[in-house]
Amino acid sequence: MAVNSYDQIWQETLDAVHARHFFSEDTFNDWVRKTTLFKIENNEAYVAYRSMITKNIIAQPEAHTLFESTLSKVWGDAVSIRFIDYHDMEKLMPEEIVKQRTSEMIQSHFDPHYTFESFVEGKSNQEAYAACMSCCTQARHLYNPIMLYGNSGLGKTHLLHAIGNYLQKEKPEVKVFYAYSGDLVSILLDAMKTKSVHGNTVEMVQSQLIDNDYFLIDDIQNLTQSSSQEVFFKVYNALIAKNAQIVITSDMHPNQLSGLQSRLVSRFAQGLIVNIQKPEFDTARAILQMKLKGYEESHDVTDEVIDFLAHKFSDDVRKLEGSLNKLIFSATIENPDVIDIDFARKILDDEIIQSKPDHLSPNKIKKEVSKFYGLSYAAIEGKSRLRKLVTARHMIVYLTREILGSSWTAIGQELGNRDHSTIKSSYERGRRLMETDEAFRMACDKIRSQLE
Repeated sequence: MAVNSYDQIWQETLDAVHARHFFSEDTFNDWVRKTTLFKIENNEAYVAYRSMITKNIIAQPEAHTLFESTLSKVWGDAVSIRFIDYHDMEKLMPEEIVKQRTSEMIQSHFDPHYTFESFVEGKSNQEAYAACMSCCTQARHLYNPIMLYGNSGLGKTHLLHAIGNYLQKEKPEVKVFYAYSGDLVSILLDAMKTKSVHGNTVEMVQSQLIDNDYFLIDDIQNLTQSSSQEVFFKVYNALIAKNAQIVITSDMHPNQLSGLQSRLVSRFAQGLIVNIQKPEFDTARAILQMKLKGYEESHDVTDEVIDFLAHKFSDDVRKLEGSLNKLIFSATIENPDVIDIDFARKILDDEIIQSKPDHLSPNKIKKEVSKFYGLSYAAIEGKSRLRKLVTARHMIVYLTREILGSSWTAIGQELGNRDHSTIKSSYERGRRLMETDEAFRMACDKIRSQLE
């Protein structure tokens, strides 16, 4: 019998058990549903569980009897159930079922709302947009890999899904794999722990990952410190060798990806590295206007409100869109004649307060910078001129002055009682680095987003 038939039979069984109200709603959804019927042979049904909690719930005598009687009715013949561990299950599975299981794990799904058409292009992201569009439309992959980096909420995930949606529509014959890096790590670690009598599951998953024309990985920084890097390295090299297009996103420049093997980082640098920055005012405004399409007749939003949102929330596109969604929702309930600036300030009061730096202090800025660079207060306040320490001091001075407007003397006291002329010079150096050093600017944006 086909695997899908077993899935259907078990789904009917679970629905029938659920209808008996033997388990509480939470217990059933959180644990009981996470079981799998993978075969019935010689009137014995093999049902796998993924957690010992699930086993303890379903293996109770009354529950066991209920499952057996219910499955027997659905199956049409008396069966006895054997509950087994999910990983032990594979030792009993025929090879084609192992292959199907790995295929299901690596299936890719794309959000239909994330397309190139719905992506608002501006100065802050036009290079990233062009690179992603190019890799879909050009006959030859000019840049491989393409790495997009920038703070969260700026459109990196949108572009990966846009690639997938475009290819599924325009080039349905190509194979596309997409995964959030945390999910990819789970897939690889699960395969590394699982052995099948038919072969190494790692090799099977690895083979199926390589069998793609496009390989899209979101938030590669979550692959750091993972033992799955070795498998990923092999997959990466094989994909490059067969000229499959790789597109990766990260919240930081590859040079700042501590914990990722240097040989991987060096390979990322061989392709195209593109920074997505926070949208400038015009782009933020265009994003809001696109979001408003379809609401024009029911909600009149003033230009002043659009400008206000574009100024206040442009650091994060998700927050930008979320602020507009909240206004529209509130207007649907309160039904004002127009969504004007007074209405916007009233509805978004909590968000506006949260965006203010009132909760910050020079010490908190120093703490966040120290954590980012992995340095102690003593080292930062000391006399050492190591490059990393000097950079961290410039960062503290620049952020404290920019965010809080603190005096040179006050900032100097936070940095080991340095004099005001030294602090002023450090600020000027930080300001120049923001203009000329991409890594410094990216680090500054990252730290600032953590602070705010």
